[in-house]
Amino acid sequence: MFTVEIDGEETSITILDSTGDLEDINVLLYDDYCFIRQWNEERKTFDLVAFKAEMYLSLMEAWNLPQGAYTIEKKDN
Repeated sequence: MFTVEIDGEETSITILDSTGDLEDINVLLYDDYCFIRQWNEERKTFDLVAFKAEMYLSLMEAWNLPQGAYTIEKKDN
């Protein structure tokens, strides 16, 4: 299960582990940056990974591609 919430300039996606084995993952999306965080119970803080928007797009595209090296070209509207 996951949720999507939009509040002003932030989009928050929360992915829940249906087994309860792992902490939820929260993806925070902004115009230029994306953050993925997960609560670390041992440290009592979030583990955080920061992306540029283009890096996050590459991650999402990679799910649909076979093994190999790729580049993504931006198209002008």
